[in-house]
Amino acid sequence: MKKRLISLLFVLALCALIVLPAFASSEGFVFDLCDAVADPDALSEEAQAIYDETGVALYFIITEDLGGQDSDDFVTQFAQEHGFYEDRVILMEGPTSYFICADGAPEELLTQEELIAMREAYVDGETYTSGIRDYYSSALAALQTGRPLTLPTDASEAVTEAVEDETEATEAQAIVPGGEETSKHSNRLVDDGELLTAVQETALAEKLDELSEKHDLDFVIVTEKTLNGKDKVDFADDYYDYNGYRADGVLLLCCPNENARHISTTGDAIDIFDEDAFDELVDEILPYFNRDDYNGGFLSFADTCDGIITSARAFPWGLLVFALLIGAGLSWLIPMSSMKSALKSVRSQAAASDYVRAGSMNLTQNRDVFLYANVTRTAIPKERSSGGGGGSHVGSSGTSHGGRSF
Repeated sequence: MKKRLISLLFVLALCALIVLPAFASSEGFVFDLCDAVADPDALSEEAQAIYDETGVALYFIITEDLGGQDSDDFVTQFAQEHGFYEDRVILMEGPTSYFICADGAPEELLTQEELIAMREAYVDGETYTSGIRDYYSSALAALQTGRPLTLPTDASEAVTEAVEDETEATEAQAIVPGGEETSKHSNRLVDDGELLTAVQETALAEKLDELSEKHDLDFVIVTEKTLNGKDKVDFADDYYDYNGYRADGVLLLCCPNENARHISTTGDAIDIFDEDAFDELVDEILPYFNRDDYNGGFLSFADTCDGIITSARAFPWGLLVFALLIGAGLSWLIPMSSMKSALKSVRSQAAASDYVRAGSMNLTQNRDVFLYANVTRTAIPKERSSGGGGGSHVGSSGTSHGGRSF
């Protein structure tokens, strides 16, 4: 009897080892914690097919809250709580960065470059769905190179750490809740300098999004605790270029710890924000910054940019009316002048000799007498101490930018 009980327990344990992995990922492969992906179930089915073919599980997580953890700890805990397969790749889009890691056999099989390629394939996608599918395709291409998947799985964090370091500097795409999936775009408010309260941040982000859609031109505000030794102009230009914003936009960079403030313009905004526009903008926001009212300064930045762009793109009705009045005046003056000249029988002569009687004037002496000097002086404008504005330069990405530091 005892032997039968032991045999039964052994069979049950064996069944558990076979059956439990089948249910380990019963929740799927796509975990949308923000209601941003249109059809996560369909994408999970595609990931299941890849797992059946390769033995590697491709997971995707999107969240707005890491619960105070770093990306690595969050992913590790999440995988344990949801019973992820051991041989896996996990791609996560968090509130401020992307994270990708490989565990089990893929940790040894995949190179750092291949993991980065998977992440970039997702980032380049037009929508969340297309981005996830591009991530799948990139992973499948790497897994189907003919290399064995049964390599040793001893702990190795080199690949994960390298790719995480690479992604920490990359701003995540904004997560847009809703039933219908929208195009991805980067966050227009990035308060890494922690200058705003949660309530202020929410209200300001909504304002920036509203104005960006109104003008089809991105309004971006970035705060930092440090620029890590990078020039503020290069930092602002590169941040705009490498984080998926529109071709036309304006970005305000603020790093109080280093007294670094810069406004970077791109595309149409270069022409809109000339010297006068920058003068107006700086005059409006600088008093707020001088008294450490950053929320007030950022709101003023948004409102002033709104007014400048609206004015620049408004149809010049005043100029049109002025041109019409000039045209009407000329159309009246020209005929009247012709009619008036026709009534004159005597006309002035160009040469003085026509007014002199022959032989009546005889000059006996002439000389030149110096009377006075007339000197005109023009002041040479001094270079502005605020720097920038009224021109353009090319950033590291090859994109042209205008700007003003203040």
